[in-house]
Amino acid sequence: MRNIAFIQNPASGRGQRRDFPLLIRRFFTCEKGFHTTFYSTKFAGDATAVARRLVAESYDMVVAIGGDGTVNEVAQALVNTDAALAIVPVGSGNGLARHLHIPMNVCKALELIATAKTCKMDYGLMNGTPFFCTAGVGFDALIGNMFAQAGSRGFASYLRQILKAFISYKPEEYTLAIDGEAIRRKAFLITFANASQWGNNAYIAPAANISDGLMDVVVVSEFPLYHAPKIAVRLFTRQIDKFRFVEIFRCRAACVDRAHSGYIHYDGEPSQTGSCIEVKMVQGALKVAHGDGD
Repeated sequence: MRNIAFIQNPASGRGQRRDFPLLIRRFFTCEKGFHTTFYSTKFAGDATAVARRLVAESYDMVVAIGGDGTVNEVAQALVNTDAALAIVPVGSGNGLARHLHIPMNVCKALELIATAKTCKMDYGLMNGTPFFCTAGVGFDALIGNMFAQAGSRGFASYLRQILKAFISYKPEEYTLAIDGEAIRRKAFLITFANASQWGNNAYIAPAANISDGLMDVVVVSEFPLYHAPKIAVRLFTRQIDKFRFVEIFRCRAACVDRAHSGYIHYDGEPSQTGSCIEVKMVQGALKVAHGDGD
């Protein structure tokens, strides 16, 4: 008998649907060898506490029903345990789920969980806080904060925030130490990528590998505004690494210094921190279910 727990964030993107308990009973029956439990989160951080309890109760797999923020909360409780993370992606971007080739269709994602293969994946720590897909500073961190305050979810809302902020945004000066080697850049944004994309198939680090013990540090330097459409096209065609205003460094640890405190994001969830940001990778600490893909 396999013990699988499902944790839904009812506020996540497309997660407002109410029929998950019914769907779970349909796909995961006792006759098929499954014992399941279902929990709907009530506040930020609830998923982490619930997942820790479920791990202590010897559940084999904990399924995050939500977006990258929900996945982050659940995954934090599963690192360095025998329990596997699985995802039913109903968020706004679903970056990690897309990287793992998990179907965006709810029923197909549930079907995959019943037979899914697992692998060990890395995760990152930004100033001690875990991230599993991407983290960053600069423009994407600002947009993450604006998106959180917008009151509406989905790609259209995200695009509105980008257009609203883009024209007036001023790139900042950063000093980066990449595995101890210092460089200085005036950057539009800096992304620390464990997985390949932000979400919605926007590939910020096309060659990122979740199991190599390394992160891709993507530095988008200041660029003329008329290049913005080219950057957008390259993001969605997996060619951002070929753009002349983009540098990608692969490393185990990095440190970023900026002139003042400001916004950061972990898996799209906004936060603020001081002028110094330390990022490092932890290799192979999370068991995760995945689909088949290239």
